[in-house]
Parts: sequence; C-alpha cells; structure tokens
Amino acid sequence: MSTSTSWLDLLLADASAGRLARHRDELLQQGADASQVEREAGLALRIGALLEQRRRQASELAALNDIVAQLTSLRRPDAVLQEITTQARRLLGVDLTYLALLHAEDAVVEAVTGALTPQLRGQHLSRSSGMFEIVITRCEPYWTEDYLSDASFPHEPHDAVAGAERIRALLGVPLMLRGRALGALFACKRQERHFSDSEVTLLSALAAHAALAIDNATALERYEASTAQLADANQQLERALQWDRRLTDVVLRGGGVAELVREMAGVTSGELRFIDERADIGPELAQRVPQLPDALRSLFDAPADGPHQIELTTRDGESVRIRAVRTDRGVVGALVLVGGCERDDQLLLERALPALALAVVSERAVAEATRLTRDAMLVDLLNRPAGDPDELRRRMRIAGLEPSRAHCVLVALPCGDAQPARRDLSSLPLPIGTVIAADGPRILAVAPTDDPASLAKAWNEHGAHTATVGVTGPASAPVQLVRCYHEAIQTVNALLTLDQPGTATTAHQLGVYRVLLDPTGRAELSAQFDALLGEVVREQEQRSVPLLATLKTFLDQGRRAAPTAKLLGVHVNTLYQRLGILDTVLGRGWREPPRAVDLQILLRVVPWDRKRD
Repeated sequence: MSTSTSWLDLLLADASAGRLARHRDELLQQGADASQVEREAGLALRIGALLEQRRRQASELAALNDIVAQLTSLRRPDAVLQEITTQARRLLGVDLTYLALLHAEDAVVEAVTGALTPQLRGQHLSRSSGMFEIVITRCEPYWTEDYLSDASFPHEPHDAVAGAERIRALLGVPLMLRGRALGALFACKRQERHFSDSEVTLLSALAAHAALAIDNATALERYEASTAQLADANQQLERALQWDRRLTDVVLRGGGVAELVREMAGVTSGELRFIDERADIGPELAQRVPQLPDALRSLFDAPADGPHQIELTTRDGESVRIRAVRTDRGVVGALVLVGGCERDDQLLLERALPALALAVVSERAVAEATRLTRDAMLVDLLNRPAGDPDELRRRMRIAGLEPSRAHCVLVALPCGDAQPARRDLSSLPLPIGTVIAADGPRILAVAPTDDPASLAKAWNEHGAHTATVGVTGPASAPVQLVRCYHEAIQTVNALLTLDQPGTATTAHQLGVYRVLLDPTGRAELSAQFDALLGEVVREQEQRSVPLLATLKTFLDQGRRAAPTAKLLGVHVNTLYQRLGILDTVLGRGWREPPRAVDLQILLRVVPWDRKRD
C-alpha cells in the first residue's frame, strides 16, 4: 500500500491526531523519507482538524435545527423563553444562561437556566450601563473573560447578583428582529475563558431564531387572546339573545314581575330580589346588608340623570349589586343580586331591566284598573245593600271579599292630601284579603278579621297621623257590613268632635259617645240600647226579675256588692244570683271598662223604665 493511500485510509476512517502521529512514527521506522513523511503527516493533521471542525459545525447546525424546530412547536411565550435559555446552555456547554427583554424604561430578565440563586430571574437591567447596554446599543455580540473585573464598560448597581452567581466569562448577543433589538441572550462560565468565534456565531444564530420564535409566540398569544375574546363576545351575545327570548316569552304569556324575577333567579349565581319603591327588604336581608336601605332610598330619590347602579358588600364580604329599574316616570324598583360574582350575572341584569320595567308598568296599569273597579264595587256594596243574600255574596266576591269570613270595616278621613294617607294605610300589616277603596274624601278598608282593636292599634303605632281612623266590627254576616260602615263613619266624626285628628279607635272603645257625638245624635240611642241591652230586657221579662235596675245600681255603686244589695233591698246572695244571670246574658267583660261605662251611660240617658213590665 502506498504512503498516500495509507494517510487517506486513516482520514477516511476518522483517525484521531494520535493515530496519525503513530502512523508517522511507523513510516519513519520503516525507513521512509523523513521530510516527505513529516510533510504528509502535517497535511493529514490539518485535513483531520478541518474534518473535525466540519463535523462539529454539522453537529452544531443539526442541533440548532432541532432547537429551532422545538421552539416553533411551543405556543406560550414564557415556555419559548425558558426553552431558549435551556438549549443555549446545552449548545455552548456553559454554566449559566439568561435572557432579558426590553420594556418601556428598562429590561427584565425573563428566563434563567443554571442559576445558583433565585435573584437573577425578574432582575431589572439598565439600558445605560453594563454589557447589556453595549449589546443592545451596538446590536452586535460582546464578550468578556472576567465580567466583574472588566473596566471597559460601566457596571450596573445590580452586580451583587452577578457576584452571587459567580459570573466570570460572559457572552451576550442581541435578539434582533426586523432591524430592532428585542433584548439580549447571555451565556456565562464561572471561570475565566475566551469565547471562540464559532461559539459567538453559534449563539448569535440561536438568538436570531429565538427572536423570531419569541415574536411568533407573542403574536400567536395575541391572536389566541383576540380569538378567545371574540368567541367570548359571541357566546355572550348568544346568551343575551337566549335570555331576551326567555324573558320575552315570559312577558308574552302574561307573566308579571314575580315570574320574571323567578326566571332570572334560576340562571344567576347569587340570590336575586326585586324591591319596589317601598324598599321593604325584610329583616334578614337588612341584617346581612345594613347599608342596603339607605342605598335603595338614594337610588329611588335620584334624579333622572342620577346613578343607576350601586355596589355594596354584605357583612360576610359577599358582593351586592343593585340595578335601578327605570321608566319614563322614574325609578319604579330595583334588582338586588346578593352573592353573584359571575360576569353572566351582570349581563343578565342589564338585559332584564327593560323587560322588568315593562312588566312593572303593565302590572301597575292592571292593578290600577282593578283597584278602580273594586273601589266602585266596594263603595256600592257598603252604601247600597242588596236584599237578596245570594246577590249580596256575589257582590262581595266581585269586590274581593270572602262572604264566609267575618270582616272589620275601617274608615279613614285624611287630615290633608289623600295620597299619603292611602300610602300609610296600605303600609299597615293588614290581613291578607283586605280591600282598600276610596269613597269620596274617605278611604275605607274591609279586612278579614274579627279583631277591630288590632287595626286601630296598628294605625296608632304607625305614627303617621295622616288620617283620622274609625274601626268597627266584626261583621259576622254580609248584611252587617253596611251597619259597620256607618258605625265607622260615626267613630271618625266622634274623634273629630273630641279634637283627636290623626288617631284611630274602635266603635266599641268609644261606646255611646260614638252615637252621642255623631250628627244623627240621640235618634240612634234607642237602637243602640236594643243592640247592647235587648237580651237583658228579654231575660228580665222571662224571669220577672228586675235585671236592668240591678245592673244600673251595681254600676252606679262602683261594682260593689254590699251597697248594691242594700239599695235594692235584697240579700247579697240574691244579688250574686242576678249578677250571674247578667254574666250569662252579657258575656264576659261587661263589668270592666269600656263596656261597663257604655252600659252605665245608656242606662242613664235612655228611659229604660219603659222597657220593664
């Protein structure tokens, strides 16, 4: 085999420099021409070095291509940045790599690989000092053998971090994209060393691909964010249209405010309520949100261009959203959402307000028409009694009353404007089924209850004093309503005569004063006597016992038995027997005021002697 062929075979076999040197020694031992052997050996070593360089460059290029492919597969910018530093450290075989991106005022280290401390990530780098300033200003690579001791550039005040990381040799290359620097990529060793041209070129090539990958990932992120926003907007629009259809369906099938609120409450994430102008929120909600009543009042009292929404929090920190329901007449109510925190809740509230306002106006129009009809029917019922019981019961039902129940009649004569008086009357805790109407200047209410005193007490405790109120009843039969109505009017007249406007009392509490102080006067005393003492007269006639005289004497003597028996000329036991009969006839409570006073006055002002045998 020739000498040249032997060298070529070795080179084709990727022989190392040592193997080539041994081959040279073998040729010299075989007596080959020494000068020729040395020349061929030198050429072979040079060719081997070139081949090794080409192989290394090919390997680096392949690795770079793999890195580029991997970078392009990543979608999130933070993942791209971290991958760049990881691959740069592996590609150059250095100790530490980090990447800083330019921002408005300075640069921030966004990704780090190989750090000894957590201080480097997030570190702000100045644009006007340090190696970073050289790299981004010149837009070219720069390296130093020993960063901390290099006096060729001004150092940053943050070099303490460089000391903590033990940075010595440092290479920085710019991240260039379309002629502008996005930032810089740095590679460092923790001992002094030179960076070869091939290392600088390799890191620069990686930086070029990295800048493009960063830009692509950022653009993709913006695109995905825009796409997500568009999809979200489309979803919100679709949900809004669905809600509009659902709410419209409720309105079209005649649903009112309550049904609309129930429909909305079924899709909100919190507790939804509709509050009208009375701002009656209930004790439970008032305790959870103490500032809610004042907020609602400010919303209802606000001018047309005033605030239409208020944000509060409960005692437990839950959000409270209040939205005004407006019509051309102002705020007619408010939607209150407690605890709802989803964005859809806000959208639903906004979409529901027009439908809810329409429902409120519609309900009020229907309620007003119904009220006017019931007012007319109730006034007609109380002023024009029907002779036929069936007809009377039918008219009661039309007026909103249940004929089978006992009712009390309340008459209120406003002290001024009728509207505040009616509002105050409507705000009382009246029994369910109460009907309120206007009869000329008076406001009347017929309540399904057998306790007139509770109605008078409710008005007096309300403290409004916007009307003088008389209450009578109960009317246990429909035919008695007319009588109760006129007695209630008498009670009001008596209160005004007694100079007690703005107060309330019952006909029973006034007793005969109701008749005495009424314009009809004493003409009704006989009827009142028959109503209260007629049973005593009949019992007296049946037993032939002077019960009326016994009753009058007993009351005149302050309900004392001994003086009464002495004046009547009977034994005390006989008196007790007569009082027992009176207890049976008059029922419990006749001995105590105010009934005792009523009976005593009647026995004094009515010539009851004519009723005795």
